[in-house]
Amino acid sequence: MRMPLAMPHMRSTPLRLTVLLILIFSVSSFASFGVAYLVIRKNFDTVLEEQVRQSIESYRSISDVEKLRERLIADVAVTDPRTMILQYTPDEGPRISNVTQFPPVSGFTVIPETAIEHNDLADSYLSLGASVAGGKLIVAQTRAQVIEMGEIFLTVILISLLPTLAIGSIVGVAAARQARDKIEVIAAVLQHLTSGKLDARVPLGADDTEDLSRIGLAVNGMADAQEASVASLRQVSADIAHDLKTPIQRVALLLDQLAGKTEMSPDQEEIVDRALDETDRIIKTFQALLQIAQIEFGHVRERFTQVDLRDVCEGIVDVFGPAAEESGHRLDLSLNGSGPFVVRGDKHLLGQVLANLVENGLRHVPAGGHVAVELSRDAAGVVLCVLDDGPGIPESERENVLRRLYRLERSRTSEGNGLGLSMVAAVCDLHGARLALGDNGPGLVVSIHFPSDES
Repeated sequence: MRMPLAMPHMRSTPLRLTVLLILIFSVSSFASFGVAYLVIRKNFDTVLEEQVRQSIESYRSISDVEKLRERLIADVAVTDPRTMILQYTPDEGPRISNVTQFPPVSGFTVIPETAIEHNDLADSYLSLGASVAGGKLIVAQTRAQVIEMGEIFLTVILISLLPTLAIGSIVGVAAARQARDKIEVIAAVLQHLTSGKLDARVPLGADDTEDLSRIGLAVNGMADAQEASVASLRQVSADIAHDLKTPIQRVALLLDQLAGKTEMSPDQEEIVDRALDETDRIIKTFQALLQIAQIEFGHVRERFTQVDLRDVCEGIVDVFGPAAEESGHRLDLSLNGSGPFVVRGDKHLLGQVLANLVENGLRHVPAGGHVAVELSRDAAGVVLCVLDDGPGIPESERENVLRRLYRLERSRTSEGNGLGLSMVAAVCDLHGARLALGDNGPGLVVSIHFPSDES
């Protein structure tokens, strides 16, 4: 019962926690790198702004226009535009610059190389424009260090953080899946225990000491206690049934002797006959309880063989055919496919299961009704169905009728002890078969899915 990818694995708590932790680590790491980058870049830009401002002030300190021009011409000749750009546009006279053209700026401005008409420049510049000696002076300092720093940060992320996240994600997801698998195993065992399979246990290694293994150990301890308790209860029930069966048989024998050796009035004979019928009914009930107890203990598995259900079905239909015809019912057998319809089990118990189901159908279906036995195969094994067109069983009561001694209200005046379907359920569990009660519209359909055994 596993939980398909939409993502079905994301329903797993360990995996969700792993993804959440990886997400938190990723966000915090990227945030830390981002903050560090912004702080360092801010410091670089502050230093650059100071350098550009000092350059402007150094030129502004030259009051003589001619000396300013000479200084600018000399600086432009030796200044690499990839490091610094100088451009002076006087009110009168030629422009002095180490680039062909530089866009106008006002205040500190970041200018990309694409905005400058010059080859072989830096990626971007921090520029400042100011009025100097009756002209416009622009000084632009390269931001190569800032760009390189960003590339270094990106490289660090690519060669260290991302691989760390990838490895952490792989290891985390693997660990989460391992934890999820253990949780699913524990959940499956609990489900088996809930459905009555008391031998289910969580597989544990000798060195399993983690939390989930300790939970599995606790589940196994609980299952051991539950199995021992149920076994004890079954044993007590079997002992009570066995111990009461003998004195009740003696009562029946004494009543039979009383009827044969004593002269009684018709009323007295009727009372004795009714007492004999009741004791016979009680004996059959105890016999059924003892048989169910033996089946539930599982000792019968020792005599399992390969059984062809076709032979079982044909034998039961032949036995009940005359009785069905006499009571005005129609009983037939249909085989879907050529078989083989082989299962591993006890032929006597499987025949008793089918006999109980057919007998129930004939008892509850009105005269003129139909009881059908169908045998087929599917991908999982062999399917045995008994269908009728009687009153059926309400959906709300289908689980209840499998309990011991439970009878529907309308069945309380009819023969039976409420153990027929309980015995059927016990035999199905013993054989690992899945029992299902459904609606035949109208009537009841009982389906038993056996795992096949053709070996």
